Amino acid sequence: MAEEKDKFRVEEAFEELEKIISQLEDDSVPLKESIQLYGEGAKLLSRCKEELTGIEKEMIIIGENLEQGEEKNEF
Repeated sequence: MAEEKDKFRVEEAFEELEKIISQLEDDSVPLKESIQLYGEGAKLLSRCKEELTGIEKEMIIIGENLEQGEEKNEF
């Protein structure tokens, strides 16, 4: 599972989501395939949200560290 997380790239996931959306918008795609695509998209979207939440937390920590560093320099 750690290898899978290391290989995950949000940019690539967004590209894949765009492809899935295009396929879902195509009226010629059979219902069963649409349901499968929807499931894949939902899982991918969930993974993207998880990854972006982690990135957001990292950015908050970096910002807090920068603020603390600035406060130290003021004294």
